[in-house]
Amino acid sequence: MSKFINDFVVGIDVSSEFSVVAMLEPNGSLIRKPFRIDHNPKGFNKLLEILKKEEERLKQKPIYFVESTGIFHLPLFFFLRSNDLKGFVLNPLCVYSTKNFDLRKVKTDAKDAESIARLAKFQEVKYSLVPEPQILALRMMTREYYAMSDMLTELKNRLCTDLYLLFPGYIDIFANPFGKASLEVLKRYPSPRALSEADPHELTVMISKFSRKAVPWALKKVETLFEVTNHAMSMPMEFDILSLKIKAHVENIENFQNRLDDIIKQLKTMIQSSDFPAKERRYIGLLEEMPGIGFLTAVTLIAEIGDFSKFHSPKAFVAFFGIDPSVNQSGKFNGDRNKISKRGTRFGRRVLFTAALASIRTTRKGDAINPVLRDYYHLKCENKKKKVALVAIMHKLLNYIFAVLRDEKPFVLRSPKDHQAWRHTKETVFKLAA
Repeated sequence: MSKFINDFVVGIDVSSEFSVVAMLEPNGSLIRKPFRIDHNPKGFNKLLEILKKEEERLKQKPIYFVESTGIFHLPLFFFLRSNDLKGFVLNPLCVYSTKNFDLRKVKTDAKDAESIARLAKFQEVKYSLVPEPQILALRMMTREYYAMSDMLTELKNRLCTDLYLLFPGYIDIFANPFGKASLEVLKRYPSPRALSEADPHELTVMISKFSRKAVPWALKKVETLFEVTNHAMSMPMEFDILSLKIKAHVENIENFQNRLDDIIKQLKTMIQSSDFPAKERRYIGLLEEMPGIGFLTAVTLIAEIGDFSKFHSPKAFVAFFGIDPSVNQSGKFNGDRNKISKRGTRFGRRVLFTAALASIRTTRKGDAINPVLRDYYHLKCENKKKKVALVAIMHKLLNYIFAVLRDEKPFVLRSPKDHQAWRHTKETVFKLAA
């Protein structure tokens, strides 16, 4: 049974420019027909006035529920919260499940608002609070970073396509064709004909400077460049028009890279400010100390998690990231090819996937980043597909992260045998203390 069964419940169906509000009395009946409010000061104050009037009549404070709609529900949510009203956010998947409560197929904003209110009042449904403004801003900044990173990847792919046609072989010259040295070459000499007229000495000095490598290394790159240039000269002259595209792509790539660097700087400034919650700052520091997790991954994980206290078990934590296995069972049938649910935060899964890949890699010297997880991955690969084994690593990482945040202690790398011995010692000490 819902804990709000005897409360004055308000359901709000939010859109970009207006919302529709439905109010239920403690006995469950509609107080009035669902009504519309515009997303402006006049509309917000109208809603507040109505809620206060009903609060005086019922002698109960309203509890409002909104469906998570990206950013559109936030202005109204924070307005009501600033006026000492309590509210929660419902997952869209839970709200969507109510569409088949009635046999008739009716889809209106008023019906949706009433469904949200009835769902919260009568069903035991999962709900959440909006994070603190600092954490919410952190989440928006990290998501902006990944959105821009995806656009940068698209630009790089388009540049590669043009280079394959205009400058065959160029992609293989530099280890990173999008590094500073390579981009500077393309910026100054965006076509084979332009590069064929370049001064070899000047080109060598430039590559050495931007790559921060020795002159002999740069000289070998210049020799290879001229070999590729001679081969590319056989391409039709009409293709030289692509040099304009290449130059534009290079400038855009550099701009995006600079903007991504600026976001990282802004994130660091935000976290170091006195207004940022000390507990979350501590969490980020603890995650950064874990092998395979860098600054951006740690920040993204904490931003997506929000209030860690809402997780009471590792299973709930794993489910939040959508790494938990789906279940397919009916009658005597039990599905054995179940995929992960993917019901949680996709940005969290994205960085977790990156962290899992980093954890099973080795350094340039051949040392494992996380030898325990690397051994576990190879063990899984003996009878599982690589992606399945990688999901198992993600699951392990989430258990590590949960323990670190729960205990607020740095991560300690232990082998499975050492970990069992440590747990046995801990349980013995606990029993003696009891």
